[in-house]
Order: sequence, then C-alpha cells, then structure tokens
Amino acid sequence: MQYILCRAAEHAKLLSMSTIKEIEAAIEQLPAPEVDALVSWLEQLRIRRGAAVPVERWLERARGAGRAGVTTAGIMALTRGEE
Repeated sequence: MQYILCRAAEHAKLLSMSTIKEIEAAIEQLPAPEVDALVSWLEQLRIRRGAAVPVERWLERARGAGRAGVTTAGIMALTRGEE
C-alpha cells in the first residue's frame, strides 16, 4: 500500500507542473529507459493530433525544390531551414 501512496504522490507532483522549465527539470531526472518511453509517447501524441514530425515537415518543404532555375545555394539554404 505504501508503494501505491508513493506513486500517487509522484502523480500529484506531475500534475502540479505548469511550466516547460519544470517539466524539463523533471525529465532530466528520468532514467534513460523512461526517457525513451516518453519520446515514443510524444511521437504517438503528434501522430494522434495529426501533426507532422519534423522530418516530414522538411520533406514537404523540400519536395519539388530541385527544379530548373533553382541553384545549389538555394537548395542548401532550404536544407538549413533558411527558406
């Protein structure tokens, strides 16, 4: 029963976090396997919300960029996120 109370107290503490800084500080304390689980959960959340993952957004912007009149410098700027 003590374990359940302890876990409940941890959960209550999680609910009281309201800023990104507080959440980041808590994540810093997690062991690597829990960070991996969090990353997987966040990726699934993005998918459920219909948000494109960063690579997909980049591919959408880059699609068709290599056409006549586009310079190598222009493509490189695109890959650096400058356009």
